[in-house]
Amino acid sequence: MKTYLIGFCDMGRDFDEYDNIFVNALKKAEISYELSEKPEVLFYSVFGNRHNLYRDCIKVFFIGEPIAPDFNECDYAIGFDKMVFGDRYLRRPLWFPDRCNIPQMDISDEEALNRKFCNFVYSNDKDGNAVELRTKFAKLLMEYKHVDCPGRVLNNMTSDLLAREDRDWVRSKVDFLKGYKFTISFENSKYNGYTTEKMLNPLSARSIPIYWGNPKVEEDFNPDAFVNANGYEDRLEEIVKKIIELDNDDDAYLRMLHANPMKSDYDPKEDRDKFDRFIVDIVTGDKTPFAKDPLNFRRRMTFMNMSRKEKIMFFLKK
Repeated sequence: MKTYLIGFCDMGRDFDEYDNIFVNALKKAEISYELSEKPEVLFYSVFGNRHNLYRDCIKVFFIGEPIAPDFNECDYAIGFDKMVFGDRYLRRPLWFPDRCNIPQMDISDEEALNRKFCNFVYSNDKDGNAVELRTKFAKLLMEYKHVDCPGRVLNNMTSDLLAREDRDWVRSKVDFLKGYKFTISFENSKYNGYTTEKMLNPLSARSIPIYWGNPKVEEDFNPDAFVNANGYEDRLEEIVKKIIELDNDDDAYLRMLHANPMKSDYDPKEDRDKFDRFIVDIVTGDKTPFAKDPLNFRRRMTFMNMSRKEKIMFFLKK
């Protein structure tokens, strides 16, 4: 049996190169592999630039941030964008089955209705419009009822929730959110297809997300399972009104709470299998990197689109 050489770099602080979605796909398919400093296939992300040192290998870009792949740098990519690039791209958002906590926690209707009102868990106050928008919304909602804010933004309670060195950070946060009927779930940025733990954590905790971020979120998630604030940037009062209605109508609240968070046609097994096949096909396939010539291509295209006068001036300058 052939043993394939793979490597990882620039994957982030908590990445475990011995236990991750890539090697698990190979193990499941019984593909023999070995971690190497001279890999045939390199998996990399955005947390560094070491991938630039690797030239003679297949490069697979994996992104968990709102950044589109550059196929003049990588051979294959896995990301958020809903795009088609032959067999070189696979969409795999953060809510992919192996990376989220859905299915949801168990909670009785009585427990659900008798929780604290709402929380706002943020410590990032430097992301411009997104920060301003969610802070503005939290303040508007506070005019109706108290909102617990354990983070540095609008802090009004003592909590050790934000001790990020804790490896059980996600579980700790989900346990915290479970104590609230609603969670303010605004992303750090607006990006098509980019839905993160801001949606996943409250859904896992059975706390209804008040969501803003991915304008196309309803293409993946059931709109009956959360409050969608997208498109209401200048009318946040309408979202506050919706929350007040849900807070005072137990039946409507429970209907939303019990709604399936994913769209009805979503098949997690199909997505897992598709991802595993994508990884196995790359590792066991042709090891010839795709041609990458971005600068010369751009120069040629620029020249081709010049007017006759611009072409003459171009050569005169030379």
